[in-house]
Amino acid sequence: MTAIAVRESLAVKRSICPGVRPAIGLALPRASIDGLGLGDAFRALFKTDALDAAIVSLTASPRVQAVAAEMFSPPIAGNAAQLLLSAHAAEIVVHALFSERGRIAFDPAADLQRIRLQSVKEQMDADLAYPWSIDELARNAGLSRRSFNQKFQMAYGESAIDYLRGQRLDAARALLIHRRLSVTEAAYRVGYAHPANFATAFRRRFGHSPSRLQ
Repeated sequence: MTAIAVRESLAVKRSICPGVRPAIGLALPRASIDGLGLGDAFRALFKTDALDAAIVSLTASPRVQAVAAEMFSPPIAGNAAQLLLSAHAAEIVVHALFSERGRIAFDPAADLQRIRLQSVKEQMDADLAYPWSIDELARNAGLSRRSFNQKFQMAYGESAIDYLRGQRLDAARALLIHRRLSVTEAAYRVGYAHPANFATAFRRRFGHSPSRLQ
């Protein structure tokens, strides 16, 4: 699931091959590990330090799986997404260093909850046109309505409804630009039953009417 390599360059990549489980690959300069004060602990994982690149492969805990899921589908974009990926990469390194030694205490309930929230977010992404309700999303996450709202906000920085609205409008904008759909058709494709409501929400998000893109 997770492979960490000490190399000369720095990279965080997503790698998916047909028929193979997704894998997170982390490549970090030795100097960055030493700079964190973790050089000795990291090198202790390997029998020899003679090679230019050393690789360790560990079974991913539920926590690492949840972090990796968010790396595959970041809830934000741009520089903020890069910062989030870097933070997750550092967390995975720490788990790789110390989890096998029992120095990190896992909370299975919290890990399961994070996985469920990620699953709910991916369900929304996969079917933007579906009339999602908070009650249904909360049930899918195994939470009460109030708890779901709070935990989704904490995990992704916005409410589930705001997230869904943003994803719908971004998708509609892409349809208008790249597929040259009419405003009405684009609205229906992303779950808006009333084009007027769609136009209002679109203008609020992008500062202009959707018809401007046609």
